[in-house]
Amino acid sequence: MSANRHEEPGRDATVGRQGESLFADAFEGAPNAMALIAADGSIMQANRSLCRMLGFTRNELEALNSSDITHPDDLQTEVEQNRRLGAADIGRYELVQRYIRKNGEAIWVRLSVSATRRNPEGPVYFIAQVEGVPPQTSADAGDSHDAWLARFGDATLSAFHEIGNSLTPLMLNAEMIVEETKRADIRESAHQIFKAARRIAFALRRLRGIQDGKPVAYLGQSRMLDLRMVPPPAAPEPTVLLETGAAEPRSRVLNP
Repeated sequence: MSANRHEEPGRDATVGRQGESLFADAFEGAPNAMALIAADGSIMQANRSLCRMLGFTRNELEALNSSDITHPDDLQTEVEQNRRLGAADIGRYELVQRYIRKNGEAIWVRLSVSATRRNPEGPVYFIAQVEGVPPQTSADAGDSHDAWLARFGDATLSAFHEIGNSLTPLMLNAEMIVEETKRADIRESAHQIFKAARRIAFALRRLRGIQDGKPVAYLGQSRMLDLRMVPPPAAPEPTVLLETGAAEPRSRVLNP
């Protein structure tokens, strides 16, 4: 009995080392690209698939920060999600965003991130799984590239309008909660919802380009005015040229 007690710690240590070895092998040989990332964004470990996807050697990639391989336009969203994940506000998150390869090429990926700690009081680490998003292809081989672009443009415009229509009541109601609630926790949650919706609205406006009129105006940090509710300015009355050469409004000419 006593001998068994002395043998168990050694056996547990052996099993633990074997488990770590199996995990390391699974991490390295995983078909999906994976990385272990510290709370400050340092890439602590990267598997073979991620190195191949981004064109770096392992030593090169593990000397970088996750911000070095994330497209600048997508960095703020990733940082915010990591903050929420590290604070245990969420259990995991997924994003479709761009990574930058060693040669400078931007590629679209689906990023799935979860958090882990060695102990409850220890530092947080992020486990990132990265899946390449395949390029869009035409459904029919005979379709022209222009036809596919036209369909894609129509679908994108429809999505823009649908998202924009959903954002307006979301932002208005979140703003109302911020202004009227007395509970600080609810007010802070509503403020976070408002800020997230505003970032989406700004992203949509950049994507839609300058051909569409600006749907909202911001009157300060949190106040919003829906410009679609503002009536357009009245059109000026058309004028006609009299025989004397003076211009008069049409109403005065027709109704002397």
